[in-house]
Amino acid sequence: MSAPPLTPSAGGRCIAFSALSRADLIVSTTNAAISRAIRSVSGSVVSHAMIYSGDGFVIEAVGEGVVRRELSVAIADATLAVAFRHVRMTNAAAQSVVQFAANQIGRSYDVTGILGQAGYQLDRWYLCNVRGVRNCDQRAQRNNLWMSNSGRFFCSELVAEAYRRAGVPLVNGRSDSVSPQRIVEATTTGDLSYVGHLVS
Repeated sequence: MSAPPLTPSAGGRCIAFSALSRADLIVSTTNAAISRAIRSVSGSVVSHAMIYSGDGFVIEAVGEGVVRRELSVAIADATLAVAFRHVRMTNAAAQSVVQFAANQIGRSYDVTGILGQAGYQLDRWYLCNVRGVRNCDQRAQRNNLWMSNSGRFFCSELVAEAYRRAGVPLVNGRSDSVSPQRIVEATTTGDLSYVGHLVS
């Protein structure tokens, strides 16, 4: 899987917030230690995911829980922020995505879930690529995703679950198995289209 283009000269384009539509998803990364750790463990280009809720705001799961805040604040420290749109997104589905995410505001961050997700990514890589185990993905899920805390969310879990509930899933499988990188990889299946770079 290749990284999204890092600059318009590498095949991308810079966009203004006005180019976004409700329910677009945004992936980002920063130079913070936690971002570097997430990228290192998951082999990701990006470390965070959020949902554009319209009018310059996003809904995201961060350390203090699920919050709604201005997009400009959410990407203030970003070194990369890229927007994508589901190719089968309708007005009704967009409303459903945003409404589900909004209903989660105030819920706690899924700390144990993100630890289980990190373990899942490492286990999956080892079982699939080193050991060549059949059903390696299912085995990695059994080994790690029991840690996920129902009713709580980490960033990409919130995005994946909102899309799944709206009938436009980003990936097959459990929402708590989805990393920001797996969201980016959905572009290779044709389910997501590139909208543009907010930060490059």
